[in-house]
Amino acid sequence: MKSFDAFGRPVQEFQVKTVFGGSLFVGSLVVLVGLFLMELWHFTQKETKDKMVIDQGQEQKYFNLTLDITFPEVPCSVLAMNLMDSKKANLLHVSSEIFKTRLDAKGTAFGKKVRDSLTDFCTNNQDLQESGMGYAPESRSTHATTGLRCPSCYQSHIDEDDCCLSCDDVRREFKAKGLDPNTKDYTFSQCESEAYQGHPPKAREGCRVEAKLHVRKIPATLHIGVARNFEPTRFSEDWSDRILGVNFRHRVDSLSFGPDFPGLVRVLDGREKSEHSTSGSEHYQYNVHVIPTRFAEDGYDEITSHQYSVTEYMKEVFTRETTWEVPPVGVAMTYDFTPFEVQVTKSRKSFWHFLTQCCAILGGIFAFSGMLDNFAYQFNKSGLASAGIEMYSRSADDVPDSR
Repeated sequence: MKSFDAFGRPVQEFQVKTVFGGSLFVGSLVVLVGLFLMELWHFTQKETKDKMVIDQGQEQKYFNLTLDITFPEVPCSVLAMNLMDSKKANLLHVSSEIFKTRLDAKGTAFGKKVRDSLTDFCTNNQDLQESGMGYAPESRSTHATTGLRCPSCYQSHIDEDDCCLSCDDVRREFKAKGLDPNTKDYTFSQCESEAYQGHPPKAREGCRVEAKLHVRKIPATLHIGVARNFEPTRFSEDWSDRILGVNFRHRVDSLSFGPDFPGLVRVLDGREKSEHSTSGSEHYQYNVHVIPTRFAEDGYDEITSHQYSVTEYMKEVFTRETTWEVPPVGVAMTYDFTPFEVQVTKSRKSFWHFLTQCCAILGGIFAFSGMLDNFAYQFNKSGLASAGIEMYSRSADDVPDSR
């Protein structure tokens, strides 16, 4: 077996030890330990990989939309939220939780929250000028349609598009379902007058709107604007002039399309808009492109969510003009879905990969240091040899001629 030994050892007597070689070994050992610790740190960290593929989750028919937005200059009593498809028809069969919180001029919340449902809003200047006429229950149907919304019965009915036109109606339906209609945290929009009895209207009221929607996964537009029907007595000043010049400056506190996952960036969170048209009001448009995303991490369940990108603009609306078509005042968020999805995986490197990297570091360091030591030794040796020859030549010249 000795003939197969590829690791022959030189005889100890023929080894030459130098100061440079010892210094090089110590330096190589320090570098080796440093690189090993860095590789060990990378091994303990999880590696993130992104991959873009065709969206295979077409079977997912619904998704969750969460919005938290604040309007410092718009009272809650006149704000309405609606969800419409690309043909401007009401999107039905939407499960919603919409809460409106009144804010004073300093932005401090007061009064009881009001739970609202998806509501018709002013889509043009004619509607805006005719708004505030109050509800007309006799003209309302018992179920919402693609062209007309009505106050919801909320979770007391399986179909939230069923209508409860008055406060008594919604409380009666809750009792019939075995639910308590007298909630402490909020009141229903049909019972909003009770909230204003304890806290009358203030000057320069604002509103915070929090919404959670479970909707079909189709392109649509979420509108927040002036309600077509509201009670004008819930203003502390002349409501007609203020509605035509309502200031829709706002702050988007949060917008998401599914659960959070590590690395998710909510593009619109914290976005503020303060432009206001002195000749009327304004229309803020957000075009949101929703990207289906799957996040998988070792040791955890896979998360199915959505990222998004956005483009935006603001357009002035001359609210007193009715001769040409103008966009509705307020905020509109139009969203669509990309045909591809992003798959994000977060995992650790395999132990065999770590072992291979360590072997490569060990072999590379010693191979390079050995090559460097050999080069230094040969250079030093050739230098000494040259010096020896020169000294010999000089001594030979100094010897006198014996002849």
